[in-house]
Amino acid sequence: MKLQAFCQDKKVLISGSGDTTLIAIDSPVELELWDGVSDNTEKILAWYSRCETVGDKMICTAEVSGREDGKFILEDIYSHTETGRVRLDRTLKVESSEKTKGVRLWCSAALLPQDQPTFRQLRYFAPPAIFDKNDIDDDGLEDYFLTDNLLYREDRINFPKFMAYSEEQKVSLWMERAVLPQYDSIPNREVGQTKFLQKTDIGALGVWSKGYSSVHMRAAYPFYEGEGTIGLYVSKSVPFGAFWPAVSGEKLEVSYLFGAEQQENFNTACWESVRTIIKENTLTPVELLEPIDRIVEYRLEALDRYYLEFPQDKGFPAGYVLNCHPQKGEQLENIIQYGFTGQNILNAYNVIRYGYEHDIPTYVEHALRTTDFFANSIHIPESGMFYNLYNTDTKEMNFWWTGLLLPLAYARGEDLERLMGPLYTNKKEVVDRLTQIKGSYLRCMNEDATALLRIYRYELERGNDHQNWINAVTNYCGFLLRTQEEDGSWYRAYDISGKPITEPEIWFGGTIYEKKSSTSTSIPLLVEMYEYTGEIKYLECARKAGYFVKAHPIDRVKYNGGVHDSIYRKGQLIDNESMLYPMLGMLSLYKATEEKVFLDGAVDAAHFYASWVCLWDIPLPKDSTLEKYGFRSLGIGACDTCGAGYVHMFQLMCASELTEIAILSKDKELFEAARLYWYGCNQTVALPEKDWGYKYYGLQEEGYLVSWFGVDDPMFATDTGFGHRWKGEGNKTCFPWIQAVAIKGYWTLKDRFNTTDFDEIEKKYFND
Repeated sequence: MKLQAFCQDKKVLISGSGDTTLIAIDSPVELELWDGVSDNTEKILAWYSRCETVGDKMICTAEVSGREDGKFILEDIYSHTETGRVRLDRTLKVESSEKTKGVRLWCSAALLPQDQPTFRQLRYFAPPAIFDKNDIDDDGLEDYFLTDNLLYREDRINFPKFMAYSEEQKVSLWMERAVLPQYDSIPNREVGQTKFLQKTDIGALGVWSKGYSSVHMRAAYPFYEGEGTIGLYVSKSVPFGAFWPAVSGEKLEVSYLFGAEQQENFNTACWESVRTIIKENTLTPVELLEPIDRIVEYRLEALDRYYLEFPQDKGFPAGYVLNCHPQKGEQLENIIQYGFTGQNILNAYNVIRYGYEHDIPTYVEHALRTTDFFANSIHIPESGMFYNLYNTDTKEMNFWWTGLLLPLAYARGEDLERLMGPLYTNKKEVVDRLTQIKGSYLRCMNEDATALLRIYRYELERGNDHQNWINAVTNYCGFLLRTQEEDGSWYRAYDISGKPITEPEIWFGGTIYEKKSSTSTSIPLLVEMYEYTGEIKYLECARKAGYFVKAHPIDRVKYNGGVHDSIYRKGQLIDNESMLYPMLGMLSLYKATEEKVFLDGAVDAAHFYASWVCLWDIPLPKDSTLEKYGFRSLGIGACDTCGAGYVHMFQLMCASELTEIAILSKDKELFEAARLYWYGCNQTVALPEKDWGYKYYGLQEEGYLVSWFGVDDPMFATDTGFGHRWKGEGNKTCFPWIQAVAIKGYWTLKDRFNTTDFDEIEKKYFND
């Protein structure tokens, strides 16, 4: 859609076809001034003093005075791009200033001003920060901050672009940075300070209702985050932001693009938003320092360092207990974790396959013992279920609610409070109830049961029939058949007798989308079981689940509940993994049935899964660890909406499946997203050429901060071992899942395409 900007009645109006006003900037001159001391600021709203058309540009200027002696000159230039958008180039000069110490430039734009929509009447997309309204409980508000005023630092967004969509008008409207931010720093501020001076090129984008009769898209430069942010504290949202130093002669410059397109539905509008970014920008993937085969070798060598076995104990416990600060490499606790953060059986599959192919007998032995212990001792024959964890020190199965609450597995009382810090106090009610529950997450059981079937079939092809392995898988699939609900779903977690766990509701969910958020994780296992046995009951069970997943999380964009370790208001997050598993399930069903409904679901889910890839190189503080090692955020994967600005590499798991869906749908941009993931997420493995400060080659930190994350929160601000999670730093955590999903992605690419080289894949499938 070709847009035009013009002045009318002291407003800047942006219209599309038919002269319908899509965006209205009521007060284009909007400054916020700060005296550098008080908590209050002075806000100035005004109209330009002069507007003139020069060629195809509209040049507007304003002279603004504030705080007695402050004087500022604003020049705005509106122009039209070849792609039909309106570009706004802004220059603010500080002419004089004494009492005014800092200045912030705002742009507030009413959306569809004739309709005057409210926050609840539009849908929003700025991954990973917001999908629709982040509203899984259907109350019309953002679930995690309970507000309709949301502004995000641009380094929390995978590309500094914010889109709103109207179901009524079938139109998407967006605002983005025309020139990407180039620099940032750690500001000179005290703990608790919410206003400070900083020369940073990071602004903020978002949506705002307070003070307006209808919802507005807003931009702040430099940044401001208010009402919905984890920047300073995780347990409470404290608004904060930077002001540009108001020193005579200073000048700040920022540019935006406004765009609009007719789109038939929200899902399509979201993918077109991402696809356009990929099409219009030169995105050069990260260059790996070693061939991927060599990186895999280092990964497995590191994993095997953390293999433990206890022949003297009943059941011969064995497994990979990687749980360390990678900088030190010291094992924190000897706990064998299954599914999610542990992925022990997926690791066993990776290890045994590599061991056979490279003639490493110890790898094969370790994998066999790990898998035997899982099938013999972690399996619960009476219910068909599996435990999620085994503590090798206490020789106990612990009923552990994964990830965040790991200390519950080995600590009590004062020691528990010491290990969990303020999180224990914040979540005490939930923690106290969880400690009484004996059960397992569905996702965790599905992950390792799927891997158990895979490693069984791999061994069977080699002539080794482990009946105890397939018996455990068959028994567990029986549990799935028995517990499937009439609508095709399963609950998020079950007690060890096989009954659903639904309390506490804040943790296990209140709506159907939350309570049954893990349903898709059962589908790949059931399809593979059908392929192995030929028994139609498994495929019918999977198909029934597929219809539920297509109708709920996919069609309604109610993805949530993939991650199990929320430290936020609710126990269920909107996260990348809650989009990954629906995508996997739909693809596996389509390949088994060739039903178009499943291909459509796979493509839709893949579009949202691909939207978690970072599409720009976010500027980092020059003295930060990540900057020191040359980290590039392009291609790294975001984790969850609340913690936008925290990134990790889980997306390696499905680079192959994303590629396959791109080929099926003939979508080159989807393929590019898979390529970016593969190289961006593999970049931080410790290698001889670059060790990232880690103890051993082959280790990779779980996640990284490319924005602010609880910098004043005692949980992270103190020297706890996990502290100082500032922008440009890692989270000082390493778990076995990192090796598991990365090498799973490696094998899947090789099996499907006979290569991990995306240039070769592109040449075969996308070059005519």
